[in-house]
Amino acid sequence: MSERLLVLDPDAPEPPSEQIVAQLRLQIAAGHLPPAAGLPSVRQLARDLGLAPNTVVRAYDELARQGWVVASARRGVAVADVSAPVRQAERRRQVEHAVTQLLVTASRLGVSGVELRGELDRQLGGA
Repeated sequence: MSERLLVLDPDAPEPPSEQIVAQLRLQIAAGHLPPAAGLPSVRQLARDLGLAPNTVVRAYDELARQGWVVASARRGVAVADVSAPVRQAERRRQVEHAVTQLLVTASRLGVSGVELRGELDRQLGGA
């Protein structure tokens, strides 16, 4: 994996292990990590992110518990073959979360619904 797999926000309220779980679930749901794709080893990812290995173990264990990855003593951690409905549900959940965050930010900035719709229309104009 030559490009950066994950980016952690040190100022986020979620601990690093939860950020890892959320980002990997999103990448799997979006199809960026296909079934059977290998993930970095615990030590490699911990080193890349500047974390303790136990933090990565906690994230990988949670992903395995949720069915997003499978762990093998010989092969390491790989993306599970997640069904299309599960991937769609996760994508929908992630979009709902992103829209909620946008609305909270807009409210804090005092942006009206009309202004927000106008900006969305402007930016989606080519879509």
